[in-house]
Amino acid sequence: MTRPFLLGAACAALAIAAACAPKAPAVQNVQLLAEPVDACVRAREDAATDPRLDVDRVPAPVKMDPAPIRRPVPRSALNRDGSSVIRVEVLVDTLGKPDMTTFTVLEASNAWFVTGARNAIAKWTFTPALRHGCKVARYYVFSASSPARTR
Repeated sequence: MTRPFLLGAACAALAIAAACAPKAPAVQNVQLLAEPVDACVRAREDAATDPRLDVDRVPAPVKMDPAPIRRPVPRSALNRDGSSVIRVEVLVDTLGKPDMTTFTVLEASNAWFVTGARNAIAKWTFTPALRHGCKVARYYVFSASSPARTR
């Protein structure tokens, strides 16, 4: 019967030693402290990663002056049936300026329309896109078309 007594005494000695040992401070809800990221910084980073991302407001021309399609349209610029189409995109920065190095033709029935759109858009100013209330760079798509003539 000495064994249970020894085990009990050993356990008691361990409990006293543990109780007397210096304790490390309790760690609760530890979070790594990092610089808080401004919402606008995050929005601009997201837009830089994907300039076609969903935004609260897309860029829009303040005034479309000069007009992207001059009148009259030359007959040579139209398709045989009289139809035409132009669709281009350009990145608009946070100041509302088009970055013409990103000007891309998505669809065009004639180069005459592309030249007109490029020259006009380069002179336009835009309201910049907004994401979570912050100005971000975003692509603007300009599109115009005319239907085929009816016979």
